[in-house]
Amino acid sequence: ERFRRVSIWVCIAAVVTVAVLLQRMRGDERAGADSSQAQVGSAQLQPVSKQAELAAKVVVAFHGLAPTLEPSKLLDQVAQLKEGPFTERLGRTLLVGFVENWQAGIDQAKTIALPEGAVDEARQLRDLAIAAMEKRAELAKAGDAEGSGAVDEITAMRPMLGFFADAVGPDAPSKVWTALAVLFAAAAWYSIVLLSGIIALVVLAVLAASNKIRPRLVQAPSPHAALVLGETFLLWITVFLSLNVLLVAVLEPWAQSLSASVQLLASIAVMICSLLIALAYPARRGIGWTELRTLIGLHRGRGVGHEILQGALCYVSSVPLLAIGFVVFVVMSKVLEAFTGPSAGPSHPIVELFGDSTPFQVVLLYLLASVCAPIVEEIMFRGFFYGHLRSTVVPRVRVVSVLIAALASSAVFALIHPQGLLFVPVLGGLAVGFCLFREMRSSLIAPMVAHAINNAVTLTIGITLLS
Repeated sequence: ERFRRVSIWVCIAAVVTVAVLLQRMRGDERAGADSSQAQVGSAQLQPVSKQAELAAKVVVAFHGLAPTLEPSKLLDQVAQLKEGPFTERLGRTLLVGFVENWQAGIDQAKTIALPEGAVDEARQLRDLAIAAMEKRAELAKAGDAEGSGAVDEITAMRPMLGFFADAVGPDAPSKVWTALAVLFAAAAWYSIVLLSGIIALVVLAVLAASNKIRPRLVQAPSPHAALVLGETFLLWITVFLSLNVLLVAVLEPWAQSLSASVQLLASIAVMICSLLIALAYPARRGIGWTELRTLIGLHRGRGVGHEILQGALCYVSSVPLLAIGFVVFVVMSKVLEAFTGPSAGPSHPIVELFGDSTPFQVVLLYLLASVCAPIVEEIMFRGFFYGHLRSTVVPRVRVVSVLIAALASSAVFALIHPQGLLFVPVLGGLAVGFCLFREMRSSLIAPMVAHAINNAVTLTIGITLLS
């Protein structure tokens, strides 16, 4: 039993390490592609990213709200674009012209090196940007301060530069108010939820200390059952990551021609298949379905309706832990930036689908993020893995066992997500909140609902901002 337990942990650590390395390799490949586009060359230019457009909208919005704010402070918000692809570096010069003055933007645009692999296309785009800024400066001198006469240049640049092109025309301020309203609404939402979550955590702590609420988690009845839970999680994470690697390898040659719908459907299929394969394992190890459901929390608890309400409470209570993780992330990012300079923030590959999604693709996005992911990930992380750790790591000392199991399972949960190592404290903090309600409720319904609410809120904000 000790050998099996150690083997499970070593193998899980190995699989997660491989997953992190693969994510890093793909990130390096993308960064290398961006660098080659900016420095050496690539076959063709790539349009600016949705994240870059969002950063540009924020700069334009705050310039409108605080026109006296020092331009350099505004442009610091897009400092990372200096190291990005050619199109994003060129787009930043348009922001420089908008925020500072058009001649400054022209001067910076002229210094941007052309990518060797797309010299003609890049030169044409750069010349167009310079001409647009020159025209905007002339229009300003002629009394057209808003640049109404620069529409043709904007239209020509927009396919590659997106919102950056709008910075040259009269409609830039009007196009950011929706994004700004969404940002303020999101800030208000998270402020209210954060305050409510702090109150909820304090109340829950007081009730737990006075024994008015008692944990309901059912530990594995035998060492064998506890080990089977860990083995099942190991099987799932191995199958899930392997299928994702296989999916990337198979779809990569046709990535440009395949629609986003096909890629989303493939991701949903990977999640469902990996779950079904893993759920077949415990029965072969002597654990029946009825016993398994009790062990991993796949039951109604005190009733589906009651557990759904507890799920809303779980979400609210988890946000303060997410906020703590976010503070850690900001501090780590600032320390890293001091040594390595500005870098792109954490991002999920799915973000690039937000802006141009069809209604069917939006449905698939919600199905993947707010239905499939909460069900599959909660069954595996809070059901199998957390249940395994709670039954094997000093299970008789509840406080210590809960702390270790929550931190370990949450770290693995955060590490296999593609946002990067720096974002682990944020996702990990959220996951710890899910673990606490798994401990208190036993049923997985509350963590599933909380997970679904979090993903739905994040997805809604992202789609609204980037559309």
